[in-house]
Amino acid sequence: MIKIVRVSFDDILFDPEAAGEMLTGCLHRHRRMRYAGACVSDDDLIVLFEEIPFKSDSRIVLAPFRSVDPEGITAEIQDRYEHGYTLRSSFRIKKQTWAVFEVLED
Repeated sequence: MIKIVRVSFDDILFDPEAAGEMLTGCLHRHRRMRYAGACVSDDDLIVLFEEIPFKSDSRIVLAPFRSVDPEGITAEIQDRYEHGYTLRSSFRIKKQTWAVFEVLED
């Protein structure tokens, strides 16, 4: 089974933490799901979840990259990875590049 969730860019810009919590909720519902990927359509982030045989212990974090140049983005990905955040996908809202990170819950 798959679950597809659409999140508007307006919602992400208004409260990225709440948008990430909503996506994390998709991982922890009665069906066990994992983040499978995302794509963009006009003004929405479309996120795909797939059913898995075990419970997910992770959460989804949406965050804009602080830098616009490739070296800065690469450094931020590396820094976040060292702190337990794995880049799952990225997208653009206007001229800002955003990341979808997955991090294991403590």
